[in-house]
Order: sequence, then structure tokens, then C-alpha cells
Amino acid sequence: MMSKKNDTKKRIQEILSAVEIPETRPEGTTAQPSREAISELREAVLNASELSKKDKGDLEKISWEEFLNAIDRDERIGFSFDQEKVKALEGKLIAEEEAASAPLSIGDEVFGKIQLDGKDDLSSEETKLLTSIARQVSQHIENLRLVEQANQYRTKAEEASRLLTQKGWEDYLQATGSSTLSYIYDQKRVLATDDVATIRNLPKDKVLTKVISVRNEPIGQLSLADIENQSEEAQSLLSTVIDGLSAHIENLRLLDETERGRQQLDKRAAELETVAKVSTAAAAIRDPQSLLRSVVDLTNYNFNLYHTSIYLLENTNDSGEILKLAAASGKIGHKMLEKGHFIRFKEQQSKLSQIAHTQEVYITTDLDNNAPNFLGFSYLPKVRSEMIIPMVVADKFVGIFDVKSENPHRFSEDDFHTYTTLASQTAVALQNAQLYEEQLRTVERLRELDHLKSSFLANMSHELRTPLNSISGFTQVMLEGLEGPLSTEMKEDLELIDKNANHLLTLINEVLDMAKIEAGQLSVTMGPANLYQVLEDVIKSTKSLARENNLTISLENNIPKDLIIMADGMRIQQVMINLIGNAMKFTQEGGIFIYAEKDKDLIRIKVVDTGMGIPPDLLETIFQAFSQIDTSTTRKTGGTGLGLPISRRFIEMHDGRLWAESSGQAGEGSAFILEIPIVFPEKKE
Repeated sequence: MMSKKNDTKKRIQEILSAVEIPETRPEGTTAQPSREAISELREAVLNASELSKKDKGDLEKISWEEFLNAIDRDERIGFSFDQEKVKALEGKLIAEEEAASAPLSIGDEVFGKIQLDGKDDLSSEETKLLTSIARQVSQHIENLRLVEQANQYRTKAEEASRLLTQKGWEDYLQATGSSTLSYIYDQKRVLATDDVATIRNLPKDKVLTKVISVRNEPIGQLSLADIENQSEEAQSLLSTVIDGLSAHIENLRLLDETERGRQQLDKRAAELETVAKVSTAAAAIRDPQSLLRSVVDLTNYNFNLYHTSIYLLENTNDSGEILKLAAASGKIGHKMLEKGHFIRFKEQQSKLSQIAHTQEVYITTDLDNNAPNFLGFSYLPKVRSEMIIPMVVADKFVGIFDVKSENPHRFSEDDFHTYTTLASQTAVALQNAQLYEEQLRTVERLRELDHLKSSFLANMSHELRTPLNSISGFTQVMLEGLEGPLSTEMKEDLELIDKNANHLLTLINEVLDMAKIEAGQLSVTMGPANLYQVLEDVIKSTKSLARENNLTISLENNIPKDLIIMADGMRIQQVMINLIGNAMKFTQEGGIFIYAEKDKDLIRIKVVDTGMGIPPDLLETIFQAFSQIDTSTTRKTGGTGLGLPISRRFIEMHDGRLWAESSGQAGEGSAFILEIPIVFPEKKE
């Protein structure tokens, strides 16, 4: 008999060890159970033992307060020892002045005291003994409280474990798509069966049944049919089988749950990686239409979807606000785009329009094309599930991101973050692409306007210069007396006309030069030039103007007289006249000093004045076209603000540089320095 029992146990162990872990179902075929509650309960169980260790002082204080408050007594805790027995204290405590007392405390927390009647009769040794007894009683009471607290934690942990098991099995059965699983063992085979009624209808004396439970939570039962012996030994054997079977089934469930959780994490990681790839690809595309087309194609392919589309909000004159199809995947999408598919923003039967108004994500797990509130497409007959995500940038609704699947239950709450992230990043990338495209159009328009401006200035300069040349020419004829004698007043008037005509001609020439520079039409004619002589000629031509302004002008020319460099002498002379003329305009008293020297392979010329100076923050601004230091309507200096920009451009065309230095203090003036190479480098092809 014992041998048969051992054989039976051995056979049961073989059956249990041969059971394989159930194969996990493919993603999307069943509803995935939520494990948030399970995680919270499991964490509560694991952390229960740690609660008594954390913040010990505060916890002891709170625990004792709760412990004392839980005692429903008028006197709370009060006992007296009299006549060799302990009884509840009745009446009031002994008066303080008549009793010797010792506190009951743990740490710094006092929760009671021991009093002895006859305070005056106690010796010092008896007082020490009372204190020692109080410490021992305090520790004993604390131990009792901790034991009770531990029992409470254990009870809570057991309850949490039971709920964890119950919730875990509920989720497991829901995930496996069945609430009842039945199997029979017959003829050395294990077969699934739903014929539970057959066992129930057997005579009770022919069936031995035991409940299968995990942590006191029933999960099924094991029944033995057609047995003659229901002895204690048979029941003991069945109990042994139940214990092994319960543990094995629970392990299989936990393994299955772990595997499904791992697959869910892998799926989530793969989706986030796909989102990153799609977003990266979208961010690199500057054309809005190409961007949208790339996003829908990549999304549809990488997520294995039936259809992906993007609708953008537009305002039309004929139909008002509409959701226009901007991009769609596959041949179906191209056909819809060719038809110019759109949905009116106020279309109540359209779910897309509804989401555009609510701006909330919509998920349907099993779409019914026959539903009255569904505006379906004849192009998409296989749609079974759908997720619609509003595209919003800076609280502004811009469109709809719509994904569809031909499988029911394809989208769930777990997909919410994945697709909303993708939609949000697509919306931002689209806005950036639109801004970039708008910026390109603006730049192109500005270039066109700049070209028109340059053409206008060049044409107007020619038109103005022609009559000015006539005015200046006839004025010179009259001043030379070729048209007859002139009175003193007439001569002065003609000289004033000639002076202003020349000034106006200078301004027109500056505008014309600037227009040519911006149009790329102005060039320098390089040739041998004697800079020493160029500077001497400049001083001669500007001395009379300096005298008229009560200014002195001097030249310290350290350039070798016979030094010949490759330069456009006429343009260098024009630059020097511009710099000296500019210095005279901003100098009320003092003078202008020019220093010229040869420094290795460079010629350096410095024009220094004693004028009002230039603020340091404007030292570069003055080289911008039409810029003035004084822009007020009452400014005393004239000019177009083109002399310095033109001069810098001429020097740069000599492969040199021109800059200004000034402290900005009145009287300290400013200095303009130019450097040009002695040998002009060959232009690189």
C-alpha cells in the first residue's frame, strides 16, 4: 500500500514538472490587464516592515498617541496595586505633593507615570528603585505596544497579499480570455473540458473534491471521480497533490504575467524608438508638404497600421473653416488627396470634427461603420479601430493626427503617450517648416525690393546728375565772364550756386556709388600708385575747406616718396577726402591730423580729429549705410551717411580694412585707421 502511495506521488510530481508555461497571446488579441493596483499592494507588503524603522522618534510619538486614543476609557490607563492584586484605578490619582512619582517614557516621549503613596517615607535607595522599576515597566509596555503594532502590520500584509492574489487571478483570467478553465486526466492524457456537469452529477460518495487555493484565495478545485476509498489516507494524498498543484499553478501565472509585462515593455520601447526616428526625420525636412508626407508614410509603415492621415485646419471663402486632408498614406491616401478630401469644421456627424472642437484624444477599440454618429469613408472599408489625436502648438489647434487599424482593440490607453508625443512633435516640426518657408519667401521678397531700390537709386542718380552738371557748367561760364561782366553781388550768388551744386553732386555720386556696390557693379582699377603723392594732393585740396571752418590740418607723411604700390589711386583719394570731410563735420575747434607710415608689407594711414568723439557702441554702426551719429531733426551736420560705408567697401576691395577708435568723450575726438597691403594679392579663381 505504501509503495502504491509513493508511486502515485511520484506520478503527480512528473505531471506537474511536465506542464509547460502557457504561450503568451499575440499583442492586441486580448485586453491587457491593468497592474497599477497590484503594484501598489505589492509595494505596501514589501514596505510594511520598513514603516517602524523610518523616522523612529516621530513615529513612536504618533504611534503612542494613536495607541492611547484607541483606548475607550474614562481614565485611559490607570491601575492600582493594593492587597496583592492589580485592579483598574477608580477615582483620582494621588495628589502630587503627597506622592513619589517616576515617569514612564521611551526616549523623550513621556506616556505615563508610577506613583507611590507616602512621599516623605521613601529613602534615596527606594527612590532609585522606583526609577528603575519605572524604566522596566516603560520598556515592557513599549514591547507590548510593538507586538500589537507588528500584529496589525502582519494582518494588513496578509490582507494585502490576499487581495494581491485575488486581483492577480482576476487580471490573469481576463487577459487569457476565460473565466473558467477545466481539465480532466484520463487514460494518461490531460484534456481541456467544459463538461463540469458530468462530475457534479456523480454520487457524492463517488467523488472526492478539494479546493485549490493560493494564499487562502480559492482559484479552483480538484475532483477525483469513481473512487471507492475516501479514507483519511486518500484525503491526505489529495491534500498533498493540492499543495503542489497550487504552488505550481501560481508560479505559472506569475511567469506568464512577467512574460506579458516584458513583451509590453519591449513593445513600448520599440514604439518610442520609432517615434524618435520619425520625429528626427521630420525635423530635418523644411518643406511642409514633404514633412507631412514623410510622417504619415513612416508612421504607417513602422507601426504596421491600416491607414494614417493628417488634417490641417484651413479657412476658405466658400466653405468656411474646414479640416483639409494634407497627407495620407498609401494608394488610398493618394486617391483621397486627388479628390481634395476635406471635412467641414462644424460637421456634427464627423468624429474628426468633434475632436477638433473638444481637443481631446479619442480611441475606439471596435469601430462600427454603421453607427449613426460615424461619418465613414468609402475609401476605407476595413477600419476596425481608430485613434484621433488633436495637433496643438502653444494652445493653438492646427490639425488632426488620425491613425486607423483593420484589427479591433489595436489601440489602448497604453498607446496614448506614444501617439500624442508623435502628434505633438509633428505639429511643432510643421510649424517650424512653415516658419522657415515663410522666412524664405520674406528673404526673397526683401532681395527683390533691395534690387528695385538699388536700380531706382542708380537711375535717379543719373537723372539728377545730368541737370546738375548743366547748372555747374553754366555757372562756371558766367563766373569766368564769358557771358559778360558781373557785379559783386551777382558773383557771390553764382559762387554760392556753384558750391551747393557741387555739394549736391557729391551726395548724388555717393548714392550712385552705394547703389553700384550693393548691385555688385562697382569695381576698383588696380595699377601702380604713389601714395605719398596721393596724400599730398589730398591735403592741398582740403586746406581751403579747413580754413573756412577755422580748423588746422596737418600731415605727417612717413611713406617713402618713391614707394609705388598696386592700388586704385583715385579711390584711395576719394576715401581720404571722405574721412577728412567727415572729421571736419564733427570738429568745432582744433584740427585734423593725418599720420601715414609703412609697416612691413602694409601702408597704415590714421586720420585723427579733436571733435565730439563717437560712443563706443556706435563704432561699427557708423559704417552701415545711411547711419548717422546724430539722428535728431536738429542735427547740425549734413550728409547722406554713405561716405563711411563706401570708404570701407573701397578699402576692403583693396584687401585692406578700415575701422574707428574713440572713447566717446568730447574733445578727445576719434581716429579712423585704414590699412592696405603694398602688393595686392592675386584673386583666387
